[in-house]
Formats: sequence, C-alpha cells, structure tokens
Amino acid sequence: MPEQYRVLEAAQINVGPTQCWAVRQQRPDGDHHVTVFPISALEWRAAEYDIDHTTPDGIDTILDMLLHEPWMADPAVDRHADPAAAKGFAAGKPAPVTLHNAPDRATARRAHLERIAHTKRTRVAVTAGPTAGTRRAAAAKPAPDPLDIIRRHHGITPEGVAAKTEIVEQTRWQLAQPRPPVDEETTRVNPDAFTTPVWDAAVPCRDEAQRIGEDAA
Repeated sequence: MPEQYRVLEAAQINVGPTQCWAVRQQRPDGDHHVTVFPISALEWRAAEYDIDHTTPDGIDTILDMLLHEPWMADPAVDRHADPAAAKGFAAGKPAPVTLHNAPDRATARRAHLERIAHTKRTRVAVTAGPTAGTRRAAAAKPAPDPLDIIRRHHGITPEGVAAKTEIVEQTRWQLAQPRPPVDEETTRVNPDAFTTPVWDAAVPCRDEAQRIGEDAA
C-alpha cells in the first residue's frame, strides 16, 4: 500500500533567482514534506508531454506529474520497478520508453503516466483536502483545495508552450542521431538526463516547511 501524503498548502517562493511553487504536505507520521518545483515546470511538462493546458484535466495531469515525480522509480536505474520498461523489454526494445527515445511525445506521455500511476499504487499517493474518514472529511461543505492557487496562477501560455516544444523536439532529434562508438573505459553520459532547465526537489523536513510558510506569509 502506498503512503498517503495530504496537501496542506501551496505558496510561491524564490530559490535563488528561480520562482518556484512549494507544496507542503502531511505525511502519515504527522511530519511535513515539501515538494518544490519551478513555476516554469508546469509549462515544460505541457510541452514535453504534449498536454492540453487549456483544460482543467490538463492542468491536473501536469500537477499530478510534478507531485509524484520525486517518488517515481528512475527507469534507467530501477528497471525492475518500471512497468513501462518491463513492457519495453518484453517487446524486445533495448531500453525503457522515455521522452528521449519515444517515437513521439504522445508515446512518451503514456509511458510517463503509467509510471506515475504505478508510483501512486506502490509508493506515495498525494491527495488534497482532509484525510478520509475524519469528521472534517465527512462535512457537507467540501474543504478548499490547496492546489487551486496553482490552477489559477499556473502561468502557462500558448507562446511559452510553443517555444519550449521547439526546444524539446530539437533535443529529442539530437538525441536520436547516430553517435560514434564509445570506449567502455570512458565516462558515459546518462541518456535519460534531459538538457532542458527543469528540476524538482523534495524537502522532507518540518522545520523547512514551516520556514517556507513563514517566508511566503
């Protein structure tokens, strides 16, 4: 069974010069966990996986990705825990399907969403609102969703998605080009390390979560 992480609040913070969203969650043990990602990460996911950001379902899909990616098995390392990789190897493919080697972004999206679903079933499931079974959860009036602030201010624009899509496709094309043989003794670059400025970080510390909340207040 996965651990349930309940979203408590979301706020904008600065990590150096980068504007980010910090999503504070409560773990089953009562401690807090903070997932931090650049505001631009939402636009990058829309471009990388060809997600329609103009619909509520599209924004929710992007948020679901960003909140669960820190817990997702690395397909290049934990292939035994990667359902998309298992299917790829069963079909005779030399590597798991990723954004870098998929024939198109739709295929990459399906593989990525499959990994996200596997993460939610086996590792961590992030939910918003009160814990199921509590008196507050049973109240007739639903509690506000802390993620609504991100939904309202996601900052994704058609122009931004178009520009990032061009970068994504150019990078995918470059990675697909034949490369000269590599000496086994030389240091090899992980082909799953994407070159776009996208990163995610998790800070499992109550004090850090409290500090972020105070700074954002």
